[in-house]
Amino acid sequence: MSERNVYRVPEDKVLLRTADVYQTEAQDDVDSYSDKLLAVVADFKNSGRPEGFNAQSMVGKSKRGEVACRLFARIDPDTGIIEAAGFKSRGCLAMTACASVACLLIEGKPIEDALEVSIEDIRECVDDVPPGKVNALHFAVCAIKALVGDFLIREGAQVAELEEATGCSESSISCIMAEHCSLRQSIREMRMDEIEARRAIEINNALACAIDLIHSKTREGKLVNEEDLKLVAPPCLIFQEFEEELISKIDQAPCDATKADLGIDETNEVEASASKPSRFASRGVGVPRLFGCKDVSVEDAEQDRLMDAVHIRDASEPIVADNTPSDAVYDDASNYDENSVSSDVLSTFDHVFDYSKSDANDDDFELVPPEGYELIEVDGVWGLVKSDKPVEPKMRNIDVSDIKMIEGANDKYFYDSDHMSNSFAKLAFLAAEDDPIVTFSYCIRDESKTYPRPMAETSFYNDPISMSKDDVADAWEKIQALPEYSDIKQILASNGDVYYFSTKHLDETYAFSLAEWESVGRLYNV
Repeated sequence: MSERNVYRVPEDKVLLRTADVYQTEAQDDVDSYSDKLLAVVADFKNSGRPEGFNAQSMVGKSKRGEVACRLFARIDPDTGIIEAAGFKSRGCLAMTACASVACLLIEGKPIEDALEVSIEDIRECVDDVPPGKVNALHFAVCAIKALVGDFLIREGAQVAELEEATGCSESSISCIMAEHCSLRQSIREMRMDEIEARRAIEINNALACAIDLIHSKTREGKLVNEEDLKLVAPPCLIFQEFEEELISKIDQAPCDATKADLGIDETNEVEASASKPSRFASRGVGVPRLFGCKDVSVEDAEQDRLMDAVHIRDASEPIVADNTPSDAVYDDASNYDENSVSSDVLSTFDHVFDYSKSDANDDDFELVPPEGYELIEVDGVWGLVKSDKPVEPKMRNIDVSDIKMIEGANDKYFYDSDHMSNSFAKLAFLAAEDDPIVTFSYCIRDESKTYPRPMAETSFYNDPISMSKDDVADAWEKIQALPEYSDIKQILASNGDVYYFSTKHLDETYAFSLAEWESVGRLYNV
């Protein structure tokens, strides 16, 4: 077997090597090219990057031989005219010729005309290409579109504008032939950015709904747990991720975040109060309730926000006079004066707007339709019609300054500290954790320490503890057998009312005097 001579120069080798043109097909069959095409290759003067270029593109393939076309252009941002164009190419002579011709065809033209350059235009300029080189024609046209697309992107165009302007379609033959296309890649990246932006809005607005839910539930005197939050979690996140997002936004110094912090596991001995009349004895005993809390649903709050800038007038409201203020007031079309406006015009609108000519000529007067509506004019009458355009989601503001979290053994709980006191939240937390003994002992110790006074058995029946008589009796029975709760005692008033207190904070004589006053003495002093 003879050794290969790597220094042998192949016969009929055609090589074209410049700073901007690199012919990779060494065995290119020159005879298959037209004289017109070869003349273009032999005398191109527009290769390279023009000075001050502000747009560029690349289209090509790398499988089964590398063929690529890069275009550069200097485009006037004010007029959109392509002042200069240049190219770089790799591959066959056909690609070099098509790239050079593409630059000649677009130079000095506005970008709209450049986009009109077709495969047939380039084919005519080079007097066709061999059958195996047709891809060069497609790449050149795609490179022009990508060049204009790059300029539009730099000018702030979005995906929809790009696709409409360039006519780019991934299902087109040219796009399928091109393995690489800078415009296609840019559009894909922009779509990914849009998806990520929508995802960020979706997560943000789901968090806003979670905050609304916490506000709403708190007004009902309830905590929000993980099961509640699952109702508003976005589908783009698993629940654990959504919960972590919410917690990361909440001040991590919540109201008593653990059982120990809540004082549920008290171990410190506190000196008992002296047996003397207490100034707290006249106060009501029990768990406070929430009064006057109007429930505002998330849906109502969102509707109020949307209708901030415009008001749809009810049929019962009077028609506004000609001096309508600048924040627009709309009237139901059926309520409009039919003598002044034809029924055909009225039937066009969902709502019509009544305003004076002076308002219309006022520079400060602005009609702002609510989301989902468009403002149109028919025969001099302004009205609202429902829009078919999809409403772009908007990022909602999130305020978590009043949101607190309590972490329990098996769940996390959230509440609005502006509408629920920390003490009430503690009790609601204990009730939600469903540990009757801990709840029972904590309430008694807290009542004895804070006020100080014994706790009536009936106080356990109130919200948010909501223990039944049997629940209280069962908790008392179990506690008596546990040494760590030996400070919890029961006393009876003379009328049989049951009270509980902690000897850590009250002595028995003092506790009995308060219980007797609450159940019996107060009635005789009214």
